[in-house]
Amino acid sequence: MAITTGSMCMQWYSLYLGNGADSLAPTQQIQERFFLAFASAGGPGDMSLFSRINPEDGTVTLYFSPAAESFAKSIPRAIACAKPAQARLGLLVGDQGCWAVFFPSEET
Repeated sequence: MAITTGSMCMQWYSLYLGNGADSLAPTQQIQERFFLAFASAGGPGDMSLFSRINPEDGTVTLYFSPAAESFAKSIPRAIACAKPAQARLGLLVGDQGCWAVFFPSEET
C-alpha cells in the first residue's frame, strides 16, 4: 500500500531472491547497480537499498525505499510492498541517516 503525503507517494518495493547461496550473485549485482544510481543522484538521504535474511529459511529479500522507485521498477520481479519493519533489516546502500527518516520511532 502506498502512503501519500500531499503529492508525494511513499511506495516501497521488494524483491525476493531466494536462499542465501542462490541470492549472493543477484544481490551483489543489484547492490553495485544501485550504488551507481545512488551516487549519480547525489546520495540522497531518502534513497536506500535494504536487505533482510529470513532466519528460519535463509531466504533474502531486498527492499527499495520510495525514492528508489524508478530503480526498483527497472528490476524484473520487484513488486510494490508495504514499508518493511526495521527488525533484521540491513542497509546495503544509502546514507546512515535514512534510519531516522524511515524509522523515526524505532531503535537503530
